[in-house]
Amino acid sequence: MDNMIRIDDYISLRIILWSFPDKKVISRQDAYEHYSSTWEYVSIRSLKDHEIELINSLINEFGPLVPRYRTFQTYSAERPYTWGRPITRLTPISRKARVKVADYPQLNNSVLLHGLSDAEITNNEAHLWYTEHWFDIDLDTMTDREKHFLYELIYEFGPILPSLSPDSDEVGAPILSV
Repeated sequence: MDNMIRIDDYISLRIILWSFPDKKVISRQDAYEHYSSTWEYVSIRSLKDHEIELINSLINEFGPLVPRYRTFQTYSAERPYTWGRPITRLTPISRKARVKVADYPQLNNSVLLHGLSDAEITNNEAHLWYTEHWFDIDLDTMTDREKHFLYELIYEFGPILPSLSPDSDEVGAPILSV
């Protein structure tokens, strides 16, 4: 039984295995595969230390965790999933859950272009804003601080699935890094 993991000891593992309510234990290999294939449902910010330790031990045993994310239907019917950056070590997220829009020039400019002036937004809202308004973003003039912030958002929430035009639902190739 030492190769088996008690599912209820790990809240994110229980959440991603919601469709198996009677399942009490899982092999380490199966846990690794479930984390990889349903990573989009894991909230890194809410992981407890013991679950981070479990995930890191699975990474050490089976290799980098390559998360899978669902894409928008408009991206491709033939490719409903995209792969995220391989995770070689999971670390807790220590930055605040809310940010000042003005601290990130590209985000701020985009928000102002659309007649909004939110002083603060959540990181999730920032990730969604970048995704839905990618056509406003100019990577060539983006500050290193904002690139780092965007990189952290991709780590926490998955790839940016960029909207390419304000007038269509066309979505570009997933952005895994900036």
